[in-house]
Amino acid sequence: MSVALINPTKKKRSTQSYNIRIFFFEKIKWNIRMINASAFSQYKILCVGHACIDMINMCASYPEEDSKVGNSTKINRCLDQHWQRGGNASNSCTVLGLLGAKPTFFGTIADSHEKRFLLEDFAKFDVNTDYAVIHEGCDSPASCIILSAATGSRTIVHSNKNLPELSVEDFNKIDLSAFQWVHFEGRNVTNITKMIEHIREYNKSHQDGSSITISVEIENAKHELESLIPLPDVLFVSKDYAMFKGYTNKEETVEKIQAQTIPGCLVICPWGEDGASASSSDGQLVHSSAFPPSQVVDTLGAGDTFIAATIFSLASGCTLKDSITFGCRIAGLKVGVIGWEPLRKMAKDGAFSLISENSSEKKAVVIRAT
Repeated sequence: MSVALINPTKKKRSTQSYNIRIFFFEKIKWNIRMINASAFSQYKILCVGHACIDMINMCASYPEEDSKVGNSTKINRCLDQHWQRGGNASNSCTVLGLLGAKPTFFGTIADSHEKRFLLEDFAKFDVNTDYAVIHEGCDSPASCIILSAATGSRTIVHSNKNLPELSVEDFNKIDLSAFQWVHFEGRNVTNITKMIEHIREYNKSHQDGSSITISVEIENAKHELESLIPLPDVLFVSKDYAMFKGYTNKEETVEKIQAQTIPGCLVICPWGEDGASASSSDGQLVHSSAFPPSQVVDTLGAGDTFIAATIFSLASGCTLKDSITFGCRIAGLKVGVIGWEPLRKMAKDGAFSLISENSSEKKAVVIRAT
């Protein structure tokens, strides 16, 4: 099995037209602070994690066991079927690209026929893949996904036959000076721990303002992820992991997890339709409500959207409260449309402008990268 770093030639963007149904949302009264996204176009964020093929089946409703769903079946129908690039870090890169950041994806990709689709789709959203690690003789990870048009739910069956996880040696080849923020998808725990240690060593010699902020997402209900909690500067904790630990709400989750983190760590917990809560470096709790669309049609990637938008807002110097509010707002837009392309039009129309809620909180959050 051979491994190589790639530097793909930039592909010409597809001119394929999209027939997209976009739902219009009720306007919310905000005290808007317009910030030009180009001001952050040089803010480079590295997302470390997984990329896969999502084979998406949009059904009128979730199918019954041992039933047949087609384009012409009467009881339940398949409304659409398509491929989409997936994976947590991969999806967050997509949103960061739409927001105007300079995201780089760092993960393994199989040298299979799906590779071209993945790399071209990354390029379409201005995601750099120069550091992607290509493994020959492997199959691409894939997810078979059923989306229910009736409820907006998504059911995922994922398989990774033989594609290796990232190695510490892969990570050590990266020029860290090119990045201001590194975000880790919570997986591959032993190697990620060593990668974070490598960044900490780098930060010790870069205390002149060029140190790197580290964030980690803990999503899956796995005991081994607990060892990642004391490592980052910013920690995202999912509702699934919180409930796995026995926590009953986002406020309790933030309070209990905060006690396990390093001093100054920001703990952020999105809770779906209940919004999000977060704890600042001084222990103060802040909250945001959710921003549901008139109709929920596609929840796939909503959590990755929240994380990307929150990171972008924090990196732009916004307060913690404004940042989780921005994350909830962009996630709300995402679940109201199918896929990622509708968000591109929203971004062009100014829907992704950073905002400042009517609040007495004026001071931007300080993240101490150590």
